[in-house]
Amino acid sequence: MNQLKQQRQKQQESRRQRTFTRTPTKIPQAFRYCCITYLLCGVVALALGSYYSSGTSDSILPFTITRSSMRYYIFVGVYMLLTAGLGVFASFVPKKRRRLVNVYIGLVALITFVDLCIALWLWTGTLNINDVYGDYWRSSWSDFIKTSLQENYGCCGYLSPSDSPIASSPTCSNSKTRYGCKYDVVFYAQRCHRYTYAGLIVLMLFGLGAMATGQLLVMECEQDDRILKSQFHHLRKRAESNAKNSLADTDSSNSSLMSANTRSHGHHLA
Repeated sequence: MNQLKQQRQKQQESRRQRTFTRTPTKIPQAFRYCCITYLLCGVVALALGSYYSSGTSDSILPFTITRSSMRYYIFVGVYMLLTAGLGVFASFVPKKRRRLVNVYIGLVALITFVDLCIALWLWTGTLNINDVYGDYWRSSWSDFIKTSLQENYGCCGYLSPSDSPIASSPTCSNSKTRYGCKYDVVFYAQRCHRYTYAGLIVLMLFGLGAMATGQLLVMECEQDDRILKSQFHHLRKRAESNAKNSLADTDSSNSSLMSANTRSHGHHLA
């Protein structure tokens, strides 16, 4: 009977151990890799924004047209670098830095929402873009940009050779040039806008992946906390049970000793 009872106790103990222990997962490593990838995306965004928003050479002429939208990439790049650095720092000890992981998720969610808004704004700009670049041509763009456009597309002026042309351009001195650069400028600018909001969509996808892995890590930490609380509760109950059993054994041994002393005292009196 005693052996059977001990065997049952061992089986129950092994079941509790399996309940209180969990196989380690690779979620922390995946979260760290996602943070590093997000950091690299920030470096790329910062480099592209800095390069295309500051240059004026022919090689980056398409992006001088949409320089204001490319400057947003600088802000996104810096923001992503700081956020990813926070995530990498929190990924090494995620259980102790769970609040930082939650802050990281919130920051990524914020910039992802802003990326979505900017991408939609750029997309809608391509739908009604014809009325914008005429004003840019007549009042904002430098002679260098307009001359480059005229020479690249063989046009003169915006709507026609008489609409704000750069007379020193060879295409304007050619009497055979009879059309302006409107449609060439619009198609060129639309293509640049498509590249810009496509890049923002890619950054959004990386942001969604970073948020998903961060949320999985938080859920794993919460599960570990529940396991620790259950284990602590079980150990406390077992300690209380052992204390009660030891107290009962002590009481039974004291009562046995008292009865033995009583019997011995009765024999002496007899």
